[in-house]
Amino acid sequence: MQNLENLLASIKDVKIKYDNENEKNKFNVFDALHKRTDEVNLHSRFISYLICPKSKHGQKKFFLEIFVRDVLKLNENEFDLSNCQIFPNEEKKIEFKEIDILIINKLKKQAIIIENKIYANDSNKIEERKKYDGYDGQLERYFNTINTGIDVHGKINNDFKCNTVYVYYLSIDKKPSDESLGILKNEPFNKSWKGEIYYGVEIINWLEKCIQVRLDENQFVKEFIIQYLKIIKEMTNNDITTDEKLELKDKISNNWQGAKFLIENFKHVKWHTTHEFWLYLIKEMKNKEFENVRLYQDYNESFEKLITDITHKNKFFNYGIKFNFKNKREGYISGFGNLSWGLLATQTENKLFKNEFEEDFFNEINFSNFNSENTFRLIDQKNMERFVKLFVENIINEEVNNFDALISE
Repeated sequence: MQNLENLLASIKDVKIKYDNENEKNKFNVFDALHKRTDEVNLHSRFISYLICPKSKHGQKKFFLEIFVRDVLKLNENEFDLSNCQIFPNEEKKIEFKEIDILIINKLKKQAIIIENKIYANDSNKIEERKKYDGYDGQLERYFNTINTGIDVHGKINNDFKCNTVYVYYLSIDKKPSDESLGILKNEPFNKSWKGEIYYGVEIINWLEKCIQVRLDENQFVKEFIIQYLKIIKEMTNNDITTDEKLELKDKISNNWQGAKFLIENFKHVKWHTTHEFWLYLIKEMKNKEFENVRLYQDYNESFEKLITDITHKNKFFNYGIKFNFKNKREGYISGFGNLSWGLLATQTENKLFKNEFEEDFFNEINFSNFNSENTFRLIDQKNMERFVKLFVENIINEEVNNFDALISE
């Protein structure tokens, strides 16, 4: 155990050293505008801006060519880049039919759908949409919208109808659920499903190529891409310098037994952190006199086995806590993906209300990935108890305010 403590101390020294150096270049304009995890307003918008030939970056379809040919691996016969439209774009800053990024050639009846996921989960089983088109899964709904020209509300738009549709899933480290893919898993639709692309691999390589090839004469655009690239590298843990990597390697090589012990046993740290979190949360909810507080899970085995699959195998399951307010209204706390809570809709509301946290302290708690700073902080018992108390207080405050912030349009 002393060897492990020495290893952690030496790693901490390396981190402090390079953190101090990186502090000098910490400014990033995107941090001033959006949260780094904002899929829609930051990542989808910036990528679509770069690949849109009509954007004012002055590169016409150059960024698009690299993106489609190198990232999406589509050749000239599979997708024609002439006369393409991109949604969203500078003029129309909203998605077409909720599709994160749509590249479409209306003349050739070809389209590319890119679903962008940072930490959010797939939006499946939305009943008010399913009743129009019959589809459970998010990706199959988007495919159906473009392939048939009929959207989830039954509206017909033949202008966007395409015979050839390619579907991609862009994320940090996730794969789409089988439910989200739906018909795209089966012939003949599986030819449209092209697979996953990742920020830490394809997007980084694409951005670096965009910078290197022809942007020396346009320093303003180059700097913007560099700053966005820096965010992606930090989010995907690719921002460590070569010197830092070598120094870290040297520290580990001097105490490889401690490193091996930590790697082999960290799954147990994750298990106990996650298990203790939910049990303490239930206890705190009951102490605050919430009613009918109970675990729920779409999982056939025990809660302990569920936590094992989540923390040891990084699986995603629909699970959490359901409870009732004193006014009998039912709420939930979900561990599916990022931690969230909301109100279970009544028959008259016909929607599910979900809280999006303003406080950074509550954001990006994810026990399946277990890779955010906020999740790691919960390993410490005192931090976990403090978080739970503040989290429950947040729910109480929303109740006092009659859920105005939660249900406002």
